[in-house]
Amino acid sequence: MIDRKLEIFRMAAMLGNFTETAAALGMSQPNVTHQLARLEEEMGVKLFLRDGRNVLLTPAGKELAGHCGQLFSEAEKIIRSVRCAAEKLRYHRIGGTMTAGGYLLPGLLASYMKARAGLSLDLRIANTREIGELLVARELDLALVEGPFEQNCFLSEEYCGDELVPVFAPDSGMRSFSLAQYIRDGKPLILREAGSGTRWYFDRFLADRSLPVPEPRQILEVNSFDALKLLVRQGLGMTVISPLAIRDELAAGTLACGSFTEGTVARKLNFIYLPGADHRFVGDFIRYCRKQPVPGTDKPQSPRLDSGAKRKKGAPPSRHA
Repeated sequence: MIDRKLEIFRMAAMLGNFTETAAALGMSQPNVTHQLARLEEEMGVKLFLRDGRNVLLTPAGKELAGHCGQLFSEAEKIIRSVRCAAEKLRYHRIGGTMTAGGYLLPGLLASYMKARAGLSLDLRIANTREIGELLVARELDLALVEGPFEQNCFLSEEYCGDELVPVFAPDSGMRSFSLAQYIRDGKPLILREAGSGTRWYFDRFLADRSLPVPEPRQILEVNSFDALKLLVRQGLGMTVISPLAIRDELAAGTLACGSFTEGTVARKLNFIYLPGADHRFVGDFIRYCRKQPVPGTDKPQSPRLDSGAKRKKGAPPSRHA
């Protein structure tokens, strides 16, 4: 569906070398050069400058390369939608941050699809900042996030409460302790990366309680829960994480959790979406999720819109979607 010349351009822009582009695409190098020359002729601009054996993008080339991701994503969306229409399937894309996407949404999506024949759902997991970008780019219809989001940009509805607890190796001897003293003692912290909801709430907790800021040498940043838990299990430091993400490890005794004497790191998980989203699907999915037990509890969420939900004026509440 995408013009073949654009596919060649995208590969050449990434590799910066026509010979390597030809090898990657199974083409001859002269054919790659010819196709890119045709693209430049059609657009009326120069896209590449030669730099010895390599090539550099011109300002126009950089502009085109910047649009390629969205262009190819939109083309994939159209193809998927057309195929789903042929198979009489409805297709939607849901995003989730690491906690929500890894430990809440998979079960909810599975049961929702079983209850809704003729529906196809995709799940994309990323940190809060990346999920927001995917929503803005219209690459997602709806997302469940545990981090902060731009309330002037997204419609939102609160789903459930959550907290972050200190987690450590089971033989550490730690239970209830002072986070401030832990930091002052120079002890190691294994934390999620900047841009994640987990890291944002931890940093805000430090600021709200006027706790000392850890030295950079104390912090090991990890963007994977699996890797983070493995490092903690090996006794390399403490982390803060949602109990949702460590249920199996706590049950198996491979990790232990405690509490801070300074208080609880509380947070909310919210569904967020854009005003132009399919409100019929969004409302139905949120209502369904509210009726299901949240993992780790035996109580379903309320099927009505919570009083704390944030919604732009004029946006339909989920119960009316």
